[in-house]
Amino acid sequence: MFGRIGSSFIFPTVNVSPVKKGAENFTSKKERDFMQNSEKGESKCLVEAARNLAREGIVTEPIAYDTLHVTLGGKRLCWVTGRGDIGYYKENVADEAAQEMLDHVRDIAQTTREYMTQLEQAPPLSASGLASEAGYGLLSEFNNIVLAGKVTRYGAQFVTWEWVSERTGLYQGNYYGPSGGVKEYAAAKRDFAVRSGLLPSSALFTQEQLTEVYRSIHGTLDGDIPLTDERRKALESAAGQIEKEVPNLAEQIRLSNRKEQELAHQLEAIDTPTEGGMKFH
Repeated sequence: MFGRIGSSFIFPTVNVSPVKKGAENFTSKKERDFMQNSEKGESKCLVEAARNLAREGIVTEPIAYDTLHVTLGGKRLCWVTGRGDIGYYKENVADEAAQEMLDHVRDIAQTTREYMTQLEQAPPLSASGLASEAGYGLLSEFNNIVLAGKVTRYGAQFVTWEWVSERTGLYQGNYYGPSGGVKEYAAAKRDFAVRSGLLPSSALFTQEQLTEVYRSIHGTLDGDIPLTDERRKALESAAGQIEKEVPNLAEQIRLSNRKEQELAHQLEAIDTPTEGGMKFH
């Protein structure tokens, strides 16, 4: 039976090709392999997704037939298509770690597809002093501030500028990437929103803040405190928005939990007297 969750697909094992013998991992290959994939005509979006996954330490196989397979523990977990769709092997997503990894891959792939589509459709940005071969596309502009981007040999790059000289020149560029992938894209959008005055800086939460808000929301939803339907719906809606805003939410939650566990162990060690140590009564 075929199923679908969001933009992801579940396919039965019988329709999935086996892992090829001798398959290599992207995490063990050099940057030139990504460029070679691009030169061979591979989907630019897929090459960028592979690059972004590798930056997060996620193991993948080489791109084949416009598909990128992600592995976990030596088994194929899921795949990303050239259009940015996600499919996964249901039998290999049986535990929490695999599900968290799948969510992380989905977030990265969807964000990559978002900005690569925008870059492909963006009109060229022209300005005095900006070489035509620079290749920047205009993604957005407001209040004399522009958000531009381009795809380089090493990944997507984004920049915010201010129009000057009656909108003929650009001034004070803030550059993001190409080494950071989805994180640089999020940072560039935030910079554009604040710099252009669309939002005050105080109105935006950092990803770390959103992660803790998300954890608190689920602490309330999963707790024993009675909730009205209105409050439950509001909390669930807020959690859904955070899931879309933080591309690596599962990893952020895991890191936050780990820090708290480490702190708990440290406090426990302090409270536990060592053998032969001083005791107070």
